Amino acid sequence: MIRNMKHRLGILAIVGFFALPFYVQAAPQYTVSPLIIDTPVEARDIISKEITVTNTGVQPVTVYPTVNNISLMEGGTIDVFLPPVESDQTQSLASWIEISRLGIDLAPGESKVIPLTLRINPAPVAGTYHTFIGFGTGRNRDDAEKQVMGGQAPGTIVTVTLSDKKNEFLKLSKFIVERFVTSAEKGVAAYVFKNPGDEILVPKGEIILYNNKGNEVGLVTINDENIAIPPGGEHVFTTPIPTENLFGKYKAFLSVEYGKTQRGTVHDTAFFYVFPFKLVLILLVVIILVGIIAFIIHMKYLHEVPDDADRLEFHVRDTHSESKDHDVVLKQK
Repeated sequence: MIRNMKHRLGILAIVGFFALPFYVQAAPQYTVSPLIIDTPVEARDIISKEITVTNTGVQPVTVYPTVNNISLMEGGTIDVFLPPVESDQTQSLASWIEISRLGIDLAPGESKVIPLTLRINPAPVAGTYHTFIGFGTGRNRDDAEKQVMGGQAPGTIVTVTLSDKKNEFLKLSKFIVERFVTSAEKGVAAYVFKNPGDEILVPKGEIILYNNKGNEVGLVTINDENIAIPPGGEHVFTTPIPTENLFGKYKAFLSVEYGKTQRGTVHDTAFFYVFPFKLVLILLVVIILVGIIAFIIHMKYLHEVPDDADRLEFHVRDTHSESKDHDVVLKQK
């Protein structure tokens, strides 16, 4: 009998040894939903999502969330886990995700909702990014992370798409021309551009001169040197304007274009007077000479009376004349 007892115990031990692995593999049973979170985002966006973990097994289970950057194959399956990006967070979706890393205890049949927040970087690089939020189980977090990296744990794939929306904006803060231009050297237009956008800008355009009749009398291009203004930068431009053979009041019209993806324009107007010093001096001398000549002529011919000139004398009487000699009847009060 003892011999039969030992035989039975040996058989049970062998069966238990081979049955143990199957028991360990079948023990943790749980699901994660949704399987995919796909959303378009923009810089500085804050988006809230939820992930539900459910224990479908018959024993308690503890799962640990892990967040990993991944690349996807064409069919949507995970291609490879990417190493963490610590220095450049402008293109790391894992660094934009906020989720509790604490272990989650689930009783049989229990479900828990895990809050997830996407907090997009203020200056992200445009593109499509993927992460896998895996929920591994085990004795500790290290075991859970090994399950996730080995592709043995369920989870949620998060995909975000950042469109290339960069702000291109050029601001004209000043446009002036010397009010009174007395020489070609003083015919200079000065204008200041500021770049409050996100892209480097190279303003290009022209300054057109018009007279009082609205006719174009001159044109000059600006920024032939292709000077670039960086984001947040400012630059003062000066451009000589053609004033030769001009005299009087004129209008300078500034027209500038900028931008690569979307072309923008800036316009402004300034008025000025052209009085060439040499020409003004000549005119002043001519006016003085004409005045002197006119004064001499006036004094010589209008104030002198010839001695033999005919004279007409008038006599005024202090009595009334005959009524018949009156053109108008006058009555004395």
